[in-house]
Amino acid sequence: MITLTLLHPVQATPVQSWTFENENVIRIGRAVDNHVVLYSAVVSRHHVELRRHGLQWEVVNLGTNGTYLDGKRIQQATLVDGAILRLARSGPNIKIRLGSDRHPATPNARMETVPEGRLVDAEKGTYAGEEEPRGTVAESTPRAEESTPTSSSTGVPAQEEQGAEFAVIGQLPVHLLSEWRAPPPDCQHSHAQENDIFCIDCGVPLRVWKTLGHYQIIRALGQSNIYLGWRSGLTAVIKGHSLAASREEIRAFQRQARQLCKIKHPVLPQFWEAFQYGSDSYLVSEMVYGQSLKQRIQEQGPMNVIEVSRWLIPVCELLELLHRQDPPVLHLHIRPSNLIHPYVRRETTDLVLVGWCKASVLTSDSGTFIGTVGYSAPEQQEGKPEPASDLFALGATMVYLLTGYEPETYFRWGTREYRLYAEDIPHLDPRMVDLINCLTHPDPRERYPNAAEVKKHLQEIATIPPAVSSRA
Repeated sequence: MITLTLLHPVQATPVQSWTFENENVIRIGRAVDNHVVLYSAVVSRHHVELRRHGLQWEVVNLGTNGTYLDGKRIQQATLVDGAILRLARSGPNIKIRLGSDRHPATPNARMETVPEGRLVDAEKGTYAGEEEPRGTVAESTPRAEESTPTSSSTGVPAQEEQGAEFAVIGQLPVHLLSEWRAPPPDCQHSHAQENDIFCIDCGVPLRVWKTLGHYQIIRALGQSNIYLGWRSGLTAVIKGHSLAASREEIRAFQRQARQLCKIKHPVLPQFWEAFQYGSDSYLVSEMVYGQSLKQRIQEQGPMNVIEVSRWLIPVCELLELLHRQDPPVLHLHIRPSNLIHPYVRRETTDLVLVGWCKASVLTSDSGTFIGTVGYSAPEQQEGKPEPASDLFALGATMVYLLTGYEPETYFRWGTREYRLYAEDIPHLDPRMVDLINCLTHPDPRERYPNAAEVKKHLQEIATIPPAVSSRA
């Protein structure tokens, strides 16, 4: 196992982590086909490769701006535990951890989970921090967020300023409000196989990593401080704030959790509750099982404009709802791998937008954001996201659904700027060209004013006769 941790450029604190258990080659760079994607002007498209040889790892420089290992420029060198890898002289720093005595090997269950699909930048980091002491979450929970008292001077909920325990009830399934259900005493797990996560007879977890409040943690998911949890027969995604979060960032996380727990929409996962455990706060949502639109395109090929429009109209309805919140709730990570076609159909849509592990509430103290080239708007890359940033990502997502190629394929320099040009997509309907170009304009003021306008244009395109709309 090798864990890569991106360090803050000034404070040298962890920003994001990726853990790899089975890969023999790990590629790092700016292009979206790398295992770890880092957007920085000094990072090459394919900057460095980490290669496994038996029990050892070595680093090989591929970038034009050089690679530094513990401050020394190298072309090829052996990695040691705790080493600091820097991409270019002034580029990002990555700490190397080889092996771990704190994280059990992730089992391969017959019950495969698809909380977010496989992300384009293959963010596979896992939590490697100290295990929290076992305990119980306080049961004092505000039932009506609308009546929560706030400070007249700061607008911050009063319980935040007073240091009260953080707890929110959202769309919690009714039977979870009852006492913990113990496994059936007569089940011997006799049909369980070596790599199973859950018993196929009684459904209880066969391996439990640790406990967070009422939830048994099965394993880490996707990124640092995100877990697959289990409670009374239901699986859940449990998201904690960054392990290096400041007080302001924790408050922003808690405000986001309060908002998401109040919002109900068929395209949005159900957010069950949020709670505090020790010094950390967590947000719990349902686990969504299904196929991502990226996987669908890879298996079935690109869609036509009518199909794309009909898939994304409900997403626009959700964004319209989220962006009207006070403050607006931003997703900031819309892309095909986070749009899931669930195995179990939902109320009025066949699509769920997941990937809320990177969701953010728009506040005056919003920090920097490391996005994915092609899907992240310029202002988002500069750490100044706004609702129009989600619209940019929606336009970039349309490109992938229509072509099967990452949107970066259609970026080029024009007369004044480097941007996506939808007219370069062969045989694309002119109305879809105009829609995508408006959504992905580098200046957020030049995009559509809101998601409702985007929905209206998609509805118009969705009524085009198939013979006119289909691409050659």
